[in-house]
Amino acid sequence: MLFKRLSCIFLLAQCLSAGAAPVVDTGTPSNAVGAGWAFNSNHGYAGQFSVTGTLTISSIAGYFSTDAGTVGISLFSNSADGDGGFVPGSMLQSASVVTGAGALAWNGVSALNWEVGPGSYWVVFTSNYGTGSQSSMPGMAPQALGGYALMQGGQWYDAGPLGLGQGLRVDGVAVSSVPEPDSMAMFAVGLAGIGALARRRRV
Repeated sequence: MLFKRLSCIFLLAQCLSAGAAPVVDTGTPSNAVGAGWAFNSNHGYAGQFSVTGTLTISSIAGYFSTDAGTVGISLFSNSADGDGGFVPGSMLQSASVVTGAGALAWNGVSALNWEVGPGSYWVVFTSNYGTGSQSSMPGMAPQALGGYALMQGGQWYDAGPLGLGQGLRVDGVAVSSVPEPDSMAMFAVGLAGIGALARRRRV
């Protein structure tokens, strides 16, 4: 019973001290609809980012207008081409969001639990709309990523030199095996409370 209570308190302390923080945030692109990349059916957009430690990705969003259909949001390993460095590798995780016709906005998925280690990754957005779709993924984000790729007709193209700078947001929680100071303080308070409860029962 005592061990179970200790475990619950420790887990609670971890949850309270941990919070999602931006891993990548390019800022909102300034281009209008029609500028940048035409995000139509079977088009894909990929942005590359790197992490230095182990973390759990909790949400991913891109800045684009939508049409009726589905947008796939996937996490890929680093470059598959090994030369130009702009072709995403293998798919690691994937999710999707059902969309309707909408203006430019941040669109994405949340409540993810995708753990990644140190290294470089690609977030790939793929639209699956009707043939007459006119959706747009504009560029000129204030903090553009170092690597971009565009896919059309099943072929990846290096979009880094184009200077489009599409928007990407990735939030995550750092994974640490060492409790943070706040967690340790809460753990100590919990231990003191359990000790007091045990003494009261003995009296």
